Amino acid sequence: MKPFSSRGRIYLVLSFALLFFGIGARLSAQELSFVGGVMKTSGFEEGSYTWQVDYRQDFYRNFAGSIAYINEGHVPGHHRDGTAWQAWGRLPLFQDRVAISLGVGAYYFFDTQPLPGGDTANIHGTAPIYSLSGTGYLSNRWFYRVMVNHIRPAKDIKVTTLAIGAGFWFGRDKKPTPGKLGDAPDQYAYVTENEFTLFGGQSVVNTFLSEKARAYAVEYRRGLIPHIDWTASAIYEGDPKIIRRNGLASQLWVVNTFFNERISVGGGLGPYVYLDHKHPAAAGSKNPAAIAPLASLTFAVRLAENWTMRLVFDRVTSSYNRDADIFLMGFGYRWPR
Repeated sequence: MKPFSSRGRIYLVLSFALLFFGIGARLSAQELSFVGGVMKTSGFEEGSYTWQVDYRQDFYRNFAGSIAYINEGHVPGHHRDGTAWQAWGRLPLFQDRVAISLGVGAYYFFDTQPLPGGDTANIHGTAPIYSLSGTGYLSNRWFYRVMVNHIRPAKDIKVTTLAIGAGFWFGRDKKPTPGKLGDAPDQYAYVTENEFTLFGGQSVVNTFLSEKARAYAVEYRRGLIPHIDWTASAIYEGDPKIIRRNGLASQLWVVNTFFNERISVGGGLGPYVYLDHKHPAAAGSKNPAAIAPLASLTFAVRLAENWTMRLVFDRVTSSYNRDADIFLMGFGYRWPR
């Protein structure tokens, strides 16, 4: 897994779509940051790079929540990354120009490991994560951040990361002030009404060789309530030699909009019913169907009243060591309810 390929690239482009913490509450900060640095395993035996994209929402002056994507780099036998969900205690200092925060939460990881004979295992697991961050506010929009994470899975490598980077206040106003989440004006406004999109892109199988293929999809999207979308999609993952999957997905999305409704972002989850023509489920059964969780992020730009450009990242979590990431870009037509 290379630094900006496979599972990693999408989070740099689309993260953080999940701007949904505390919908309906009075919120005071919406912070998106990118940091990079070094990773060391326990005992400092081995090390690599790390990078992280983090969305943080302050619920109160001294309490925040966050979701982050963390790429832990490469050490022998492990290419690991994942998402961290954390609660933070926050101490503002120097008239709110600096903040020190302590975080604790759960880290859901994906670890690509080699198997004898040249195959690859996709190990999934959950681990506690403990974090310390220092943030300095440079202006009403920009800040810098130093981040330390300690990740302690019970049955995988334990690591500590140290990273530094910058962030952007992503709210409606030019500084963190109490108000609604995003730009949706009231409880009756939908982020999405109706939208049909055609996509093209690339799929990447999560192995040590990162086999790739062209991928395609079509999607119908409709807002159910102001910040919740539903989609039905057909996906073709191409033919990267070790899989050849295609199928249908249905997902619920948490979505939001910013900058006068020109930009929308979101995160989705749902079942993916597929056929893998390279991996029959049982001997004698041809091209059997199976179901996998499909987790996705999206970023859309409204080009005109009825036209949208949309980026989507899909992660397929398999049960037979064939996890895959699907990177898609498409153009969609929107129409009112």
